[in-house]
Amino acid sequence: MIEKTDRFSLLKKNVDQRRPISKGLIRSLKEDFLIKNTYHSNAIEGNRLTVYETKAVLEDGIVIAGKSMREHLEAINHKEAILVAEEIVQQDQPLSEIVIKELHGIVLHSIDRANAGKYREQNVIISGASYTPPDAVSSSTDP
Repeated sequence: MIEKTDRFSLLKKNVDQRRPISKGLIRSLKEDFLIKNTYHSNAIEGNRLTVYETKAVLEDGIVIAGKSMREHLEAINHKEAILVAEEIVQQDQPLSEIVIKELHGIVLHSIDRANAGKYREQNVIISGASYTPPDAVSSSTDP
C-alpha cells in the first residue's frame, strides 16, 4: 500500500509534467469543481437536485420542474459564496469571523433571512451520522 504522502507526490509529479495547464482546461476544471462541490454540499443538506440539474441551474439558469425554489436558490447561493470566497483569497484578506458570517449570509440569501449570517441558536443533529455538531452559540454573540 502506497503511503498517502507518496501518492500525493506521484499525483503532483503527474500534474507538473502536464504544465503549463491551458486556460481552457483551468476554466473547465473550475466549472466542474463549482458544479460538483455545490451538488454534493447541497445533497448532504437534503437538496434533491441531481448533479445534471445543478449544472443546468448554475450554467443555463434553467428552472427544474418539480424542484422547489429553495432547492434552486441553495445551488445558486452556494456557487456565489464559493466565488466570493475565491475573491477574498485572491485579495489576500484574512478569513475572519465577519467574512465567515458574510459567506453564510450569501448561502442563505432569500432562503432564511432570519438566520442568514448568524450563529444557530438551537442544537442540531445530522440524521444517519455518528457525528454530533458542536452546541449552538447564544445569540448574544451576534451583532
